[in-house]
Amino acid sequence: MKNESIEFNSEGNESAPLVRKFFRVPVAENALVQISISEKKFLVSNISQSGIGIISDDPSDFKLGDLLTDCELKLMETSIKGLTGKVIRAFSEEPGQLQFGILWLDLQISQRKALDEIFLKMKSQILENNDRNIINAEKIEK
Repeated sequence: MKNESIEFNSEGNESAPLVRKFFRVPVAENALVQISISEKKFLVSNISQSGIGIISDDPSDFKLGDLLTDCELKLMETSIKGLTGKVIRAFSEEPGQLQFGILWLDLQISQRKALDEIFLKMKSQILENNDRNIINAEKIEK
């Protein structure tokens, strides 16, 4: 398979593929990553350079399209304040647990740099630890 994206078709007359633009890094439950939205703290399930996935057990916390202002993201030893995001996904993988996808909006240059730096550290850590059992093509004997 040459195209590694998943395609979703709309139910209308037009169908267009949905292609992710950024690599997402899964966040372990014991990782030092959390977000505060309206002074309520949430666990982060994954992070990318364009947004995050968060976990909630309360369906009334968010709805699709909600604009989230003054968010604070704490990653490792870094805190990024004043973030604005929009809820673009909502789904459930386990009973009683909801996941929401948040897209960052109008990032300041300093916020973008801080997010990029932390994201690259997390991505490198995962690849270095080989948390997904990635096989190095050079080690495969033919």
